[in-house]
Amino acid sequence: MQESSRDKFVQLLTGSQTSLFSYIAMLIGDVHDANNVLQQANLVLWRKADEYSEEMDFTAWSRKVAYYSTLAYIRDQRRDKHVFDEAVIAQLAARPVAADEDEVRVALRHCLASLPEDLRTLIRERYWPGSSITAIAKKHGKSEGAIRMTLMRVRTTLGDCIERKRAATL
Repeated sequence: MQESSRDKFVQLLTGSQTSLFSYIAMLIGDVHDANNVLQQANLVLWRKADEYSEEMDFTAWSRKVAYYSTLAYIRDQRRDKHVFDEAVIAQLAARPVAADEDEVRVALRHCLASLPEDLRTLIRERYWPGSSITAIAKKHGKSEGAIRMTLMRVRTTLGDCIERKRAATL
């Protein structure tokens, strides 16, 4: 690969990190694991840089690599019952990705603002880098299962709220 092509590839790869991370996080459901999978996908993309040509759709190509990196992660994590199986991942990957991710972010901000303060705090604690369910459970004096269940309910509430907001804008 020529230096100008390599520079273009690096630009595309770095510019796609947020989108790839969101895609992987959607497939896996855990932002911490999504970071690990993203790094693996980046390694694969870098190794396959010579296979990429400027005529190709970089987003589609990189998401395909991310998809297969996610499947590899799932195969490695099968003994953990909280990891989706390959069929669920395939269904999630087949869903159309929002053309306007900003629309989703705006809806998410609005939906987060409508949550009670204690639930917003719980969400912030969970997605703070380096946080863990165990630490959050200890801090709040609850079991890990109770924290997981609360987070699952909040995520469902947020997902429903985002869908309503997006449907209202159509």
